[in-house]
Amino acid sequence: MSHRVTALHCWNSPERPLGARRLAVVLTLLGLASAVPAGAKTFAEDFGPVVRPLAGALAQSIGRALPVTSASPGIVYVFDFETGVSEREEVILGQLFLERAETVGRNKANLGLSYQRVKIDTLDGDDIGELHDTRFPITNPKGDVQFTIPSFGIDLETHEFTATATYGLTDDLDLNLALPVVYSDFGLRQVLHLMKPRKENRLVSIRSAELGVGDIFLRAKYRLLRTDWARVAGGLVLRVPSGNEDNFQGTGTVELAPMLYASTKSFRIWRWLELQPYLNAGVNFDTNDVGQSEGRYGVGLDAGIPERFTAAVAFLGRHPFGRIARPGAFDIARIDPRTDARLTLPLFGIRGGRPDFYDLSIGGRVNLWRDTLIGFVNAIVPLNADGFRSDVIPLVGIEATF
Repeated sequence: MSHRVTALHCWNSPERPLGARRLAVVLTLLGLASAVPAGAKTFAEDFGPVVRPLAGALAQSIGRALPVTSASPGIVYVFDFETGVSEREEVILGQLFLERAETVGRNKANLGLSYQRVKIDTLDGDDIGELHDTRFPITNPKGDVQFTIPSFGIDLETHEFTATATYGLTDDLDLNLALPVVYSDFGLRQVLHLMKPRKENRLVSIRSAELGVGDIFLRAKYRLLRTDWARVAGGLVLRVPSGNEDNFQGTGTVELAPMLYASTKSFRIWRWLELQPYLNAGVNFDTNDVGQSEGRYGVGLDAGIPERFTAAVAFLGRHPFGRIARPGAFDIARIDPRTDARLTLPLFGIRGGRPDFYDLSIGGRVNLWRDTLIGFVNAIVPLNADGFRSDVIPLVGIEATF
């Protein structure tokens, strides 16, 4: 379902009317034929040909910027060989974006539902709602069309509802399915200052929204080691591109991530407080373009009151192997109006380099009802400004283990 409101305003100089042929050239170049791309069916198509590379980079970045909660439930059961029964771990898992090495337990199931809001607001530290490009006019090969972009703003807010199901196939093996439903609210506003063949300003404002299924995640975790102090598990994450990449709801590519999960046994530092550290690491492979894969890791610490509540903090890192766009993807032909010299410079000054992403995750889980119903809250705080970045990402949810 989509709702789109489009407005176009023109301010013409008192010069002679612009020829129809030249006007068509201008409108085609700016991607504004028929006033606005009214036939656009996706957010990416709203950008038009001049700034379309920005839409492609945004689509990939947004798809991977939508966080997915871990497959580890708050409560797990461990088989005790002495008693011959599965016993509940005392401390509730607090981490929402780090996996614990323990599995949920043989024939145990966990169902969860969460909501999070992601609002993309910066690109390399610059507000994406206030981009501009006015230093050197953009031109066509003949030089008879010249314009600048005094204002270009993107507004993108994503609301993600994710249903998860985890099942303990054995005491050592968990399988998980995560199905996100994404509602995206998108706005685009641009002011174009046409300098040739006649002076004219154009304001274009677009607003639309899309509801769709995001990328589906299939995850498996196998416990490799469990000692008095250490727990280690291997994981495999398959990302199925079911989300619409051009609506910024998916990456558009199959991704496969082998992971390693490690934690220690929780240790009591006071009569009612226990701590437990975590480490996750792996590589997320882009099967269409390995060069666009990325390394991922996270370290975290839980502080829990046994059987009641656990607070968690974690440092999360993502390191793409490649740039957000190929070299020169944002380069565009320009002209120096003082000398008529031709030059090429990136649109909005975007270089499209390789970013690094660092985030702080703060949250926790609470036992709401009889070791069965667990509630959780979390916030992801961006720690740097590389690439496309969001504001603080809040998360709330509930899960049940039975």
